[in-house]
Amino acid sequence: MDFNVGVFTEKSSILIDGGDRFGVSAIHWDLQEELLWVGNQGGHVTSYYGSSLHKYTSFQVHASQEIRHMVSLDAGLLIITPNTLRCQQRRGVPLFSYSSSNFEDLQCVLQLGQTKVLLGGHQPLLVEFDLITAKETTKFDVGEKGCAILRHHPRFICSGDASGSVSLRDPRTLREEHTFVAHTESLSDFDVHNNLVVTCGFSSRLGGVVPDRFLKIYDVRMLRALNPVPVVGEPFLLRFLPAFSSQLAVISAMGQLQILDAAAPAASALQLFQVNNEGAMCMALEVSSSCQCLAVGDAGGYVHTFASNASALFNSFSRPTEFADPVESLPVSISMDDTTTPFTSIPFPLKYSEPLLSDWPEQFTRRKFRKVPPIDHAILANMRMVGTIGYAPSPAGHRPNQVSYSTEKRTQRGQKHSGSDSTHSKEDTECYQVWKRYRHIEMRYTKGGLDENELARYNSTPLCGLDNTLPYSYANSLLQVLYFIPDLRRILLEHCCNREFCLACELSFLFHMLDIGRNQDPNGQPVTVQPSNFLRAFRTLPEASAMGLLVAENHPEIKIKSTLPRLAQSWARFILQQLSSETLPQNKIAKESAAITMASLVVESGREDADDSVKRERDPSPSEDCLSPVSPISKLFGVEQEQTSRCTKCGSESSKTSLVLLSSLTLQDLEGVQSFENVLEKSFDVTNVTPAWCDVCQKYQITQQRRRCLALPPVLALSCGNDTYKGFRFWSDQLQYLLDPEVVDGCDSTESQSQLGQGKPCRYGLECTRPNCKFGHGGQPMKHSASFTGISSNHWVPPELHCKVQPEGGLVCMKPNESPDEFLSYSLVAAVCWIDESKLETKHQGKWHLVSTIQIPPDYLSPKSPKEEHESRNWFVFNDFAVNPITADEAISFFPDWKLPCLLFYAKNVANGFNLTEPPSNPITADVFKEDKSLAQKSEGLQRISFLPLATDEMPGKGDLVAMDAEFVTLNQEEAELRSDGKSTTVRPSQMSVARVTVIRGQGDMEGLPFIDDYIATQDQVVDYLTKFSGIQPGDLDIASSSKHLTTLKSTYMKLRFLIDNGVTFVGHGLKNDFRVINLLVPSSQVIDTVHLFHLPHQRMISLRFLAWHFLGLKIQSITHDSVEDARTALRLYRRYQELKAKGDDLFNESLQELYSVGRRLQWMVPGLDEE
Repeated sequence: MDFNVGVFTEKSSILIDGGDRFGVSAIHWDLQEELLWVGNQGGHVTSYYGSSLHKYTSFQVHASQEIRHMVSLDAGLLIITPNTLRCQQRRGVPLFSYSSSNFEDLQCVLQLGQTKVLLGGHQPLLVEFDLITAKETTKFDVGEKGCAILRHHPRFICSGDASGSVSLRDPRTLREEHTFVAHTESLSDFDVHNNLVVTCGFSSRLGGVVPDRFLKIYDVRMLRALNPVPVVGEPFLLRFLPAFSSQLAVISAMGQLQILDAAAPAASALQLFQVNNEGAMCMALEVSSSCQCLAVGDAGGYVHTFASNASALFNSFSRPTEFADPVESLPVSISMDDTTTPFTSIPFPLKYSEPLLSDWPEQFTRRKFRKVPPIDHAILANMRMVGTIGYAPSPAGHRPNQVSYSTEKRTQRGQKHSGSDSTHSKEDTECYQVWKRYRHIEMRYTKGGLDENELARYNSTPLCGLDNTLPYSYANSLLQVLYFIPDLRRILLEHCCNREFCLACELSFLFHMLDIGRNQDPNGQPVTVQPSNFLRAFRTLPEASAMGLLVAENHPEIKIKSTLPRLAQSWARFILQQLSSETLPQNKIAKESAAITMASLVVESGREDADDSVKRERDPSPSEDCLSPVSPISKLFGVEQEQTSRCTKCGSESSKTSLVLLSSLTLQDLEGVQSFENVLEKSFDVTNVTPAWCDVCQKYQITQQRRRCLALPPVLALSCGNDTYKGFRFWSDQLQYLLDPEVVDGCDSTESQSQLGQGKPCRYGLECTRPNCKFGHGGQPMKHSASFTGISSNHWVPPELHCKVQPEGGLVCMKPNESPDEFLSYSLVAAVCWIDESKLETKHQGKWHLVSTIQIPPDYLSPKSPKEEHESRNWFVFNDFAVNPITADEAISFFPDWKLPCLLFYAKNVANGFNLTEPPSNPITADVFKEDKSLAQKSEGLQRISFLPLATDEMPGKGDLVAMDAEFVTLNQEEAELRSDGKSTTVRPSQMSVARVTVIRGQGDMEGLPFIDDYIATQDQVVDYLTKFSGIQPGDLDIASSSKHLTTLKSTYMKLRFLIDNGVTFVGHGLKNDFRVINLLVPSSQVIDTVHLFHLPHQRMISLRFLAWHFLGLKIQSITHDSVEDARTALRLYRRYQELKAKGDDLFNESLQELYSVGRRLQWMVPGLDEE
């Protein structure tokens, strides 16, 4: 059965019929159909159908008495009140109603076979009732205690009385066979499953009646009591989960619901839920027969349902439910003066003898067949004729056994079809194209991981791309923008602190890797960097979760068009504020200011689309901070603003000054053609009226608020405000105004002709990923395409801004050719763009993603890198790991249908405060080895140290050797899909986390002795410890139970960074994978990998285990792996390599040939270790 009790979630809370006056008194899950029956204290019964709980029937059973119990039969529903037995059809039609003098105070009913039931209550008689004859057949005397609860068991009929006892009765005679005295005062509830009886009730304590905090458990087979089970709340009702042997649900009167295992309570994990009963007492608890649903009724008239999944079933095999016949619609009524409704809407008889007036004569009609759709020109161009049959490769973008379906004419929602093509017509779709360098690209995987040759096809520049396979990789484009702001880069590279999760530190580490990557050999492979450690720290921050920034790329909300721009703008606002608080000189003030600002950020991020622009102007800016103290980030990005508030009642005024790190364009009340400068001026001088607290009036008054700009920063960060529908339409309208109709209709630009169908078409069509493909990619011209090679086009977003701040506040912008000398000059340096592929008929149809276009400062490009074709082409587009140069004209060209900016960054045209030619000071010093304390709480953790720390006089320097090895654990398993040809394809690789890092001395008297042997503490859930390959045992990474030298990843990371910055050379086996998981980028000149030293071209890589046996005669990794042993073996292999190379290349090549010959003969297995 597809169910897990650990995933109960509350699905709905429904106020039943009459719930405003009466509480719920009984609940029953129908055993034959998908129905939930609920009875209340006013004698009314309501039923609900399916997991969505649509109301099915509702009827009154008794005028004044409450519903005590319900049982579903094959023919209907059996209902009891204190003095009445009622049977009704599921549709609500009553079958019979029976009352008797023996029914004094009925409480329960138990079905005995198909035709008989047993009735009991607070009365001395148990009554057996025949459903066929509707008569009492037998009466059994049970004494004055009565029978309040009845439960069925294969051997007994179990009954519970008000005194707290449970009796086991013979099913034929109902004679009492055995009695369990469970509670001293009264019995609240009990249930039976298999051989267990579990009870809850009340006992006398200190002169009063109190609930028992323990569940009493009895073994029916052995007739003895078992150990009682404690629960979290005071148990009031309980039910076994029938799909499991000994698990049951227990609920308190106040709504604390707990799932536990009665057989092994200590081994079961705590599963506790709180019913949303708002203080009302819980009166009923029932579990469905499928064990997928659970219902709770309270005294407030609500029924609360819990389910294990969204499409939970009440029964494993339910029969269909009978519904009422649909109401026939009335005939169409046509007004006498209606000239639009067709007469054919009124049905005619099927047979008629006379011709109709609407029948056309035969001479005016002819038979017409459906037109054959045209064949794609890419198929025809690659078709090979064999006789009269043509063969062509299947076009890309279609999965196997999949036929595309499209209509020629589509209508938008809410738009009447008038015979003309709508926005998404075939003609528009053919003219709608997204350029290749802006399309979303997915990484391809091989058996060895990422395909580096595949990555090289997308990046021929010396700049680094970012991996997009990690969660929250939507931030890649914004990370690239931050890196290419020189002042920000230098601030972060000089930052270092002791906090474990610091985004400023992680960005510093990421920028350091990007620096190493762009300074690599320009003729080598391009580098793709993984921001895994930064994203790991990012997801641990509660502010990021509160703002809704932890959204994966496959989340359903990403498919909403307005979500991605809003997500990008919220992330930029969050990261700037977080960096500002983390780089403050005083940590205490930083924490306080960050907490205040993050609270306002959370409020701002949850605004609604309809009143977004109004709220943005009404509330204080979400990313503002007090002016004292000011961090370097605030000095770099902060716009100083003054907010003045004036009460319209008393006239009192107040003002305050704040810094805004990310300014938003105000697009409300803007219509028609507007210039970007005009919008910017209005956004920096905003006046609105809103209710606010007045200190003079001592109450909320209508207040006039005005925000004005007082000073501009070196870098002006702007949020485009197109994350709402109004903002999106405003941007689309402004860009449409700039389009020349002749250019749009003709589509005769130089780039369009070179890209779209001139010459032989490409066999891959729109799915072509070759960066320098010479073939055409589509036969239709590009919509909204302007030439970037010969035509000078106007752009709504200006490449330069000339503005100044007025003495009384506010901003004045002018065009470049009109700007006086006193105006400040800003240049556009970066833009984060939202790319829409929703109308593109490819495998990424319906996909939105972010790219960034950045003007690269000259100091970032290596002097050895090849020159671009044009000196002015210093703009690049960063699409995750794909990096391509573009022109400045293309960078500021935006199109309303597929490319819109989310964020704009302008930099002041003055000499930079920092010079990149002088490297920033390195904050990581040898002190990182001094603060080497274990986090393990066990006292013996400090005694079992397995390494000798470096002394002050033996710090390794440039060219010194160290040997390294790392062990990993798995956080989530690999995701793969099975193709139609039976082969498995990796969709997403398994996510690894570093668990142990060992570095040993590679030279000197203590060669081979470790000076780093750190176990990395992790808060993430580990799926597989890979003990056979890593030697890591469960508990080794837990601070509370580990006896190892446990430390944080950041602490170990800084030690390795110190060695890298000092020019130390690392020796190891498979170091590329080790550094990738640790998230380090090491210059290739500082890495000696034995997996490449002993390798022949075009041959397999050889394991460390086989190399150690062949060259050193060692048998390692016999039981498990040990990183110290592996690092020493790699160092000895390197020494062996040096010995072989010293004897000449010929002897070394012969040794390699012999190595591969022996390996093939032994099938690469070590004798004595791998026989099994």
